[in-house]
Amino acid sequence: MFLENLKQAGGIIYVACENTGINRSTYYKWRREDVEFAEMADEVMEAQIDFVESKLMALINAGDTTATIFYLKTKGKKRGYSEKFPAPSEQPPVPAVTALPSPDDDKAMMRRIKNKKSYIVKLLKQQGKYTAELSMQVNIAAQLLVRTDMLADEIFDSGHQSVNVEISREGNERESISPKEKLYLDLVQQSQRALRALGMNTDSKERKTDNDNFNEFLKEFREDAE
Repeated sequence: MFLENLKQAGGIIYVACENTGINRSTYYKWRREDVEFAEMADEVMEAQIDFVESKLMALINAGDTTATIFYLKTKGKKRGYSEKFPAPSEQPPVPAVTALPSPDDDKAMMRRIKNKKSYIVKLLKQQGKYTAELSMQVNIAAQLLVRTDMLADEIFDSGHQSVNVEISREGNERESISPKEKLYLDLVQQSQRALRALGMNTDSKERKTDNDNFNEFLKEFREDAE
């Protein structure tokens, strides 16, 4: 029902949530827990962008100068269409320097990966599934889970903005999901695959939803690594 309401609302999340009778936090919770739902919602919003672009092209074909200039400013940046022309004496900006991880950060990460590996091996042995041939796959799964945990700490922080809001020249609001949110969903999906390769997270018949068991499994992994 939500996806249909999203289509009718022209991809505007707030309106779709109102018409479905849910709040925005529920929508973003669904996105985090259901990768397929997130992809379908993105497709709806992409379709709306395609529709709007077709209207823009219709205006351009009709000789609308404003529409033509707007198109060139957004789509033609690589060809030099911009309102800003730097002065001859203007120096190029100094690229920002990203701080490298400290040795202590590296040690902490390696310790977390080691703890994850030990925990996975422990669970596999309890289920009678562990063999030495799974060592590399266990290492991959542990690395993915640690990276997922670290990113989750960022996106679930109270200061994180899950949605980027842009205002068009016409004053219309356009929302897009944060790149970190998309990366998190991708990492969750990769982690699921890694766990399935180990024979874990496969008991789908008893799950209340497609991700309940995996979420519980991730929750167990969210302990502080000492």
